[in-house]
Amino acid sequence: MKKNKSKFIPLIFSIVDVLLFVIAFFVANYWVFQGQIPSLIFYNSFIVVGCFLWVGLNLKFDIYEAPRIIYMHKLLGKNLYTLVTFGFLCGGLIFFITDYKFSRVFFLYLLLIFSVLVLCWRLVSYTLVKVYRRKGYNYSKIVLVGMNENILKLIDNVYFNANYGFKISGLFTDANITDDLQAHFKGKLSQIFDFLEKNHVHEIIISLPYHQSKLINDLFRYADNHMIRVRVIPEFSEYLSQRFSINYIQQIPIMKLRSEPLKSFTNRFIKRAFDVTFSSIVVLLVFSWLFPVIAIIIKLTSKGPVFFVQKRTGQDGNAFDCFKFRSMTVNKESDSVQATKNDSRVTKFGAFMRKTSIDELPQIFNVLLNNMSLVGPRPHMLKHTEEYRVLVDKFMVRHFAKPGVTGWAQINGYRGETKQVKDMENRANADIWYVENWSFFLDVKIVVITAWSMFFKKDENAF
Repeated sequence: MKKNKSKFIPLIFSIVDVLLFVIAFFVANYWVFQGQIPSLIFYNSFIVVGCFLWVGLNLKFDIYEAPRIIYMHKLLGKNLYTLVTFGFLCGGLIFFITDYKFSRVFFLYLLLIFSVLVLCWRLVSYTLVKVYRRKGYNYSKIVLVGMNENILKLIDNVYFNANYGFKISGLFTDANITDDLQAHFKGKLSQIFDFLEKNHVHEIIISLPYHQSKLINDLFRYADNHMIRVRVIPEFSEYLSQRFSINYIQQIPIMKLRSEPLKSFTNRFIKRAFDVTFSSIVVLLVFSWLFPVIAIIIKLTSKGPVFFVQKRTGQDGNAFDCFKFRSMTVNKESDSVQATKNDSRVTKFGAFMRKTSIDELPQIFNVLLNNMSLVGPRPHMLKHTEEYRVLVDKFMVRHFAKPGVTGWAQINGYRGETKQVKDMENRANADIWYVENWSFFLDVKIVVITAWSMFFKKDENAF
């Protein structure tokens, strides 16, 4: 008989992590000191402290708990956040606790090697967990109570997916069911408790209307007395289209209609640190020579200023001055009319800049001035904001986040001229998804794809 779950996954994760840290230590030692550690006692002590600190952080952030539903990008983002925290803590401990001159080069090599090894190991391990579950191990036996659209979606997308390790022990409902669910149907709602008395299950999933409150409460009591976990899909979630969460104030449930990761100070700090670091590097290494070249070409090919400054809508609906390289001839419609295909206002060099997005590069200064971020919803002209807030449902939600030089909408093709309201709806929906699902790893992904697209991908919507 196959085991329903494995308690060894966290132990295996921690042991492999310790081995990877030791391997990273000796590889860094070989590269920096050619195998001759300056202080054997001090550096070896760092191995022990580092291993304990790393395992402790992973336990704190629940990294070793492989979730039922694995979203690879979110898990890697969480691991990357833990690695950054680990690096800062290690550096702080070395600086504040000891007077020994620890090699900074060795420390950077160690962190870099360890980070690469850990992220690769996580990719492999999460894949192995999926394979392990597909073979019938580490499963969770569940009972479904109720029948509606949400239950059907979960059955099709989650509970029937072998990667997630669920086993439907029973389905109870008074409603009619389809033929493909007959094998799981065990009876009417009145027959639930008889089934639970005779069968061991790990979790009960309930989705019943409010008039079934007595049955719901009876199931709660039964589950508590028999060590069964319960999850409830609220009835209103069937018609409430957006994500929500519930918090408690004075034991009163308060429903929050939207997840906003960037409401967290820690997340905002990480995003801002990435913005400032990346932008500063770009300014020093690229802008120092590229800006003068572009400025000269603009002045030689058309009359007018090098930069185009326009008021745009920023975070929380506040206006700010957005910088661009001027790609059009000076005209009176620049603050009200979007650029269109074969627009006569666009200069020849301006067309090239718009195709490659070079005209957006001065917005790096907006990032440093803190009225934009590297990644976020693209800022629109004030006139267009006023127009689309009426035409597009939830359009203003995108302004909960700081506008970006690039964004999730742009890498998914929602950029350029919006010929129809539907075009802006698609863009707004992509921006709202970004606001609700932000992660550091997602920002890095968007920046990398944007950079690649600038050089190797032709965008038909850029003009």
